[in-house]
Amino acid sequence: MDDTELAPLLAGCTRFPCPGAWQEPPFAERTVGGARYALVAVDPGLGALGLRRDDGSLWNLPEDGDPHLLNSGVTAFVAFNRAYEEAADEAAAYEGPGGDADDDEAEELAEQAADALTDALLERFEALDADAVADENAFWCIAAEELGYGMSA
Repeated sequence: MDDTELAPLLAGCTRFPCPGAWQEPPFAERTVGGARYALVAVDPGLGALGLRRDDGSLWNLPEDGDPHLLNSGVTAFVAFNRAYEEAADEAAAYEGPGGDADDDEAEELAEQAADALTDALLERFEALDADAVADENAFWCIAAEELGYGMSA
């Protein structure tokens, strides 16, 4: 896939839960561990989002560390972004348990709602690209948990 084909696919991922500026084609490249990556988003001083040229997978490329898989391909990355956006909208619309609950009960109900949102999102992610969420410390797993934390905070 060349850069002009890739850019429109990524254009709708502007709510990707990571800071950084989306790049325009032709994408700059970085070689890490012998693999070439097209830098599709860059966060100066922190890292970049890179598309691996040999297989089309997307990786987090930290400035001072090893690459971490985000998604097995562009289609999965776009689908994850859509799922994340829907869950973020649901989390933002959450109004809490209502006025009849005492503080402890309200907190418990909010935590249950947050856990349910996180679990549902992780299940959806696993169905879309299991490799991307195989490690509980993977980017998308943490992003899902943080949505839930925001609901119950």
